[in-house]
Amino acid sequence: MKLFKTLIFSVALLFGSFSATYAVNEVQQKVTTEYSFQSSVYIPTGLSDMSSGTPSVVDFTCDEGGTGLADQAAVNSDQVDLGVNHPTLFTVAATLEWFAAVTAGKTVDFYWSASSEAGATEGNPGESDGVDGLYAPTGFTDDEGVKQMTYIGSHINNGNQDTQTAFIAVFSPFQRYGQLVMFNNSGATLCGTDDIESSVLMTGIVNEIQ
Repeated sequence: MKLFKTLIFSVALLFGSFSATYAVNEVQQKVTTEYSFQSSVYIPTGLSDMSSGTPSVVDFTCDEGGTGLADQAAVNSDQVDLGVNHPTLFTVAATLEWFAAVTAGKTVDFYWSASSEAGATEGNPGESDGVDGLYAPTGFTDDEGVKQMTYIGSHINNGNQDTQTAFIAVFSPFQRYGQLVMFNNSGATLCGTDDIESSVLMTGIVNEIQ
């Protein structure tokens, strides 16, 4: 009996020592690659500077021909190569400036035209062409075309004509390649005569066990 009790006590001590060595892990988010969709004249200042580092620049011109982006018109960016291995999730934020008065609650809508093809003009939903410029599908409207893409989210106007920065959404691009498409649904002209303060930031985030 004494030997049995000694054995039980030893086992209890053994398991107690194991439990004392258990580590508590945390799953934390890590910011990786940033992509800044912007024009060649973009100057990040104050409110419009959303990046936490030095982002990869992607050509994305909101002001087309010096007249801004009209209501119900859209622009698409150059094609982006996210890499063979890329983050599952990306956050999207945008800074936009209106050229004319706009009604609060109106939106500018963002879409991702995903493609498995390296060729900028190949395999793109909604006939986006993978080249920075006006989105101009053939045989249907911009509004009809973007509905074939992945909807990311919307920048909701607060009624102020000046520069506005807003968080758009978190989304998951399911292909290596893609391009950003911005559809102006705000009822007023965007960007005006320049793109100095308008940009969209897409930031990759990954989960790490620490």
